Amino acid sequence: MAQTIDSNETVAPSTSVSVYEAIFGRRNVKEFESDPVSDETLERLFSAAVWAPNHRLTNPTRFYAIRKDSDMRRKVAQLAWDTTYETVVNPNPDQKRRSADANRDRVLDAPAMVYVYSLAGGNEEMTEENYATSCCAVQNMALGAVGEGLALDWSTGGISKLPNISEIVGAEPDSKMVGVIFIGKAKDAPKSTRLAASEVVSWLE
Repeated sequence: MAQTIDSNETVAPSTSVSVYEAIFGRRNVKEFESDPVSDETLERLFSAAVWAPNHRLTNPTRFYAIRKDSDMRRKVAQLAWDTTYETVVNPNPDQKRRSADANRDRVLDAPAMVYVYSLAGGNEEMTEENYATSCCAVQNMALGAVGEGLALDWSTGGISKLPNISEIVGAEPDSKMVGVIFIGKAKDAPKSTRLAASEVVSWLE
């Protein structure tokens, strides 16, 4: 029987970062310091993730955490190199190698790396709801990471689309890739912009 936890049993980790500070301070970061991310920290982020809004309580999100310096990390890194080299548009061999090296190193160097999937539902509507929940789960992790003094890179690009990656990590056959996330201490704090809320909100009477 699957283990569950009641909302009354949860204990929020202590952090000086407010919810709004986490929302405004969250950034998608590409480069990380080499500092490791402990299993305990990742477990706190996963605990935050599973409390994402979840219509029908389907609990659809699945996480595949690949330990740094593991055989699996090296396998995915090599797959990233091979795939990038074969598919990069620029025909120059040196450029192909540089691109392939960059994706391999991105996998090898990330302090923490997690593939995220969403389970299929009983129908198209439920599958869509499940995917929305899983996206919210990643956002919960991103906000939790800010509270931990960390940053998160949520990628839906090439490294999330490697050949047979779902089978390699053991994802269920009908599940949908939500992305691969890299977590660590950011090398810098990139700035960003958004439209002012007043530009996108209509007050109806």
